[in-house]
Amino acid sequence: MNRNSMFTVALFLATLQIIDPVSEQERIQEDISVYLPQSEELKEWEPVGSARKFVGEDLYDLINGGAVIYYEYGFKQVITQEYAIKNGSSVNLEIYEMKNAASAYGIYSFKTGDEGEKMDVGSDALLEDYYMNFWKGNFLVTLTAYDSDKETLNGLLTIAATVAARIKKEGQRPLLVDVLPKENLESLNVKYIRGNLALSNNYEFDANGIFGVKEGVIGDYGNYRIFLFKYDNEGECLKWFESARDDLKDSSRFDGFTDYGDDFSMTDRVGNHVYGRRDLNYILIFMGAKEIDPKIILEELKGSLR
Repeated sequence: MNRNSMFTVALFLATLQIIDPVSEQERIQEDISVYLPQSEELKEWEPVGSARKFVGEDLYDLINGGAVIYYEYGFKQVITQEYAIKNGSSVNLEIYEMKNAASAYGIYSFKTGDEGEKMDVGSDALLEDYYMNFWKGNFLVTLTAYDSDKETLNGLLTIAATVAARIKKEGQRPLLVDVLPKENLESLNVKYIRGNLALSNNYEFDANGIFGVKEGVIGDYGNYRIFLFKYDNEGECLKWFESARDDLKDSSRFDGFTDYGDDFSMTDRVGNHVYGRRDLNYILIFMGAKEIDPKIILEELKGSLR
């Protein structure tokens, strides 16, 4: 078996491990129904029917094909509840318990777009039309209204604020996110990733997950993007860097591949200049307009890592 085949097998096994539903021991979870608002807290809004909880593989019953990405980020359980008022307007609430705060922030960053109104609820609350996401501690909270009437959106905000107040845990954004250079960074378009599925939904270098990403961040700067992948140690980083470099060299997705040892450059199908570099236990990639010097951008990023 050649080296590339060995990496493909290793990645496949790792992917199975990531998306495998939680074990029976992990099914013993805290009672997250305590975070559901009660009618006396919501004035005219009332719960409709009973709350539903989904643990492990049961998540497929809630979001079917969309469940896999939650497993990649570290899903534990979710509880859902619908709320309504007399005029028929309703809001659906979903509270996802994730493995840790980084997992909660990660799935939040995956679900949100680059538009929306920031709200002072929980952490990084973003209201897009009649759809809101925020995270707090190791929880992701998603609320969906079924119309955009003022009364309905006010109800959505009341429900959101009540949930946020009930969640006492606090959490910090992953440290990797904070090393991105701040100048020109589009704060609503930062993506924290925990595997190849999240990466490929933002940009597909290769269908086989050639970088073996377990933790990374993508920052959007308008006319360029930065990809930063972190590995456990320099040896693991070197292994994946060399494997990815060999695959990219022969890839039909890119042109003009040039190998500089610990750096490489190429052009993708839409004309983006792609420049990659290995540094300690990190892989740094610039992708953007050809008139921008990627070495300057990556040197600044290296400075942040130090």
